[in-house]
Amino acid sequence: MRYYLTYLLLTIWFAVNAQPANPKISLSFPDTSLEAALKLLEKESHIPISYELTRVKDIQVKARDFKNVLPETILKELLKGTPLEFKQKNGNILITPRQRTGKTVSGFVEDAVSGEKLIGVTLMAPQHQAGTATNNYGFYSITVPGDSLYIHLSYTGYQLVDTVIRLHGDAHINFRLQTSCRQLEEITVCAPHATPVQLTSQMSCINLPVSKVRSMPRLLGEPDLLKTLQMLPGVKQGTEATSALLVRGGTPDQNLILLDGAPLYNPMHYLGLLSTFNTSVLKDVTLYKGAFPARYGGRLSSVVDISTKDGDLHQLHGDFSVGLLSTQLTLEGPLKKGKTSFVVSGRRSYPDLPLGPAVKQSYELEKFTLFFYDLNAKLHHKISDKDKLYLSLYMGKDKFRFLQRKTYGGIPPRDYEITDMDIRCGNITGTLRWNHLFSPKLFANTMLIGSNYTFNTGVFTFEDFGGRYTNSIKLNSGIRDYGLKTDLDYRPSPMHAVKMGAAYMLRTFTPGVVRRRQTDGDVVTIDSLNNNRNINASETDLYVEDDWEITRRLKLNGGLHWSSFIVQQRFYHSLQPRASLRFLLPGHWALKASYSRMTQYIHLLANNSVSLPTDLWVPATKIVAPQQADQYALGVARNLFQNKYEFSAEVYYKKMRHVIEYRDGSDYLTSSKGDNWQEQVTAGTGEAYGMELLLQKKAGRLTGWLAYTWATSERTLADVNYGRTFPYKYDRRHDVQLVTVYKPWKNVELTGNWMYQSAMPFTVPVARYERANGPGIIPGQTVEYVSSRNNVRLTPYHRLDVGISFIKLKKNGNVRTWNISVLNAYNKQNLFFYKVSKYSANNATLTGTAILPIMPGFSYSLKF
Repeated sequence: MRYYLTYLLLTIWFAVNAQPANPKISLSFPDTSLEAALKLLEKESHIPISYELTRVKDIQVKARDFKNVLPETILKELLKGTPLEFKQKNGNILITPRQRTGKTVSGFVEDAVSGEKLIGVTLMAPQHQAGTATNNYGFYSITVPGDSLYIHLSYTGYQLVDTVIRLHGDAHINFRLQTSCRQLEEITVCAPHATPVQLTSQMSCINLPVSKVRSMPRLLGEPDLLKTLQMLPGVKQGTEATSALLVRGGTPDQNLILLDGAPLYNPMHYLGLLSTFNTSVLKDVTLYKGAFPARYGGRLSSVVDISTKDGDLHQLHGDFSVGLLSTQLTLEGPLKKGKTSFVVSGRRSYPDLPLGPAVKQSYELEKFTLFFYDLNAKLHHKISDKDKLYLSLYMGKDKFRFLQRKTYGGIPPRDYEITDMDIRCGNITGTLRWNHLFSPKLFANTMLIGSNYTFNTGVFTFEDFGGRYTNSIKLNSGIRDYGLKTDLDYRPSPMHAVKMGAAYMLRTFTPGVVRRRQTDGDVVTIDSLNNNRNINASETDLYVEDDWEITRRLKLNGGLHWSSFIVQQRFYHSLQPRASLRFLLPGHWALKASYSRMTQYIHLLANNSVSLPTDLWVPATKIVAPQQADQYALGVARNLFQNKYEFSAEVYYKKMRHVIEYRDGSDYLTSSKGDNWQEQVTAGTGEAYGMELLLQKKAGRLTGWLAYTWATSERTLADVNYGRTFPYKYDRRHDVQLVTVYKPWKNVELTGNWMYQSAMPFTVPVARYERANGPGIIPGQTVEYVSSRNNVRLTPYHRLDVGISFIKLKKNGNVRTWNISVLNAYNKQNLFFYKVSKYSANNATLTGTAILPIMPGFSYSLKF
């Protein structure tokens, strides 16, 4: 009996296992979604089918009948023509993306009229759930299966393009987009068509249209890029009217400003009053406040990547404007149509022309000079469809000089004195760039880079009161760069956008060489030169990054940046990981997180938020270590109301190490001891954290944004504030920025921006004492006692600027614009600096000076 039961069980087991693993079935499908069809197949076949909902929910299948066929046959038919395929494993079926071994379409996207390459154009292939965007040089590449490609192109301010491309192999296709904003009989307000913010892996990044910069209220008729960037969340200004960028608790030197790939070290005129950028020649501006892609390095707080126009390849045209402060002229056009183009632009200010006679008379000056100028030039040559050559040049200078002669005595005067002050500073940059297309998937950009910043100050006095006496002080400082950089952009599939590259820079620092000479008659009483000499250094950078769409919901931009710095026989190096992650939540909200480490091998020694002769660019040395920062960020983002609004909210934390400042009591430049600058500084740590909210309206007659920032910034340095932590000088808790652009009629544009910043810290001495008499002490001399650095907060800052532009399209096609702006419209007296006027028993009385009252301005511009 036992053997019989065993035989029976074995027979049943073999009979069961002899049945087909997937029996044939019969099914009928109506016109329905792929998701519903898969659920029905799973129910009838009793085979578990796994898939990601976002990959199947938008795919439709046609009605069809299946009779007595295997489930695999049904699946093949359902997935035919979709970007999906299936795999079987352990009795389960898994729906996965189809291997993309198809054909590659690549090329450039440009303006249809001028031939200008367009940056950040979105290209989508909806049926393949694939997409890409043009890089910084207008290049794109996308790989898809099949014999045809339906592609959708969109870009801010340009008409949408929908087209079908027949594919017989890899194709090189250039797209030319038509602008959608034209001054016609009826006004057209353009909605941005950029990629929705929730679909990108990048966070802490804002692309600023140049048209928005030109729409803002203007200082004496002059549009300003950096002042517009100050209206964004996480970005602060220093003191009243200055253009310095202070990003997430950082300092001005911690911003990498790139102009066509070349670094600018002091991008400001008039001691920080205006930026060096002539907006008429700008094409694209992108600000990174964090989540830095691996291709950027060398600064802790931000990257401002600025591109200028390439020049119109087809027709000659220009832009002329004149205002109360300056005049500019820009010309662009073809040297050889369709092959070679040029851009040349010049701007010069002229406050010394109307003010010179009055200033000379008031201060008895023989000479008075005060102006700046900017020159931009660019050549673009198309060697072939695969090779393009660009040469970009910029030169900007500031000059301030006054010569005063005072005479005393009879006729002719016998006694006199002369004071001559001369300040000159400026930037020169140049890039020679070669774009080469190795294959439809591989693009290369190689650059030769040069940059030179100088600050030269001289003060000379001469007295003759029966005996000749002279005194002269000269300061020379600056930084000079020469280098080579190459970048590779590889697009193996729509799921990956790989970038890699290398750079090598030679740098020469002039960290404040001070020469002082005094004579009394024929005797030289002082002839000193401080110990600072030029410091040579070299920096090497290597990076790799991948923008990887892991799943429909999950996208990662990850990379590594390695850099080294050789100076004074010291070798510094740093490995800097970068990661920015996006996960799509229900309701199309994007949850974003990022981490980045940055290393900076240069420092700026400054006591103020405006550029002064005491601001010195210095390198890391064998004594002074490089700066380093780790930054974390977490946020949510989404486009709202049919992409008319964009909302983002972020929190961040940044830890900085080896930040330096002057020691308490340092008197570096006026010292006659010739002390080296390294002996006057101390190093420590910095900490910054905060929250940023941004709501942008991108379509309609009314556009603009509302931004709010809550932030804190602290420093802890040895030999400063007795080693105790103190709020940093740019620390402001609350910032609110409201920017509006309203177009009520076809030829009128109203603009306004309102800014509020809570009080910034300030150091006030708590007592003043009279020095005890003794050897070398002047009777009545006093000394002030400071209990701690930045021990009080003074008044908050707020200001309203408004403007109106009258725009007219003339019959000959020229566009004429009159702009009237009023800065500080309600005349808020925001104080520029303070001083203690007197002390009482328990109080110190402060007095302050404001430099920007209500200030109207106007400008006239003509595009021809």
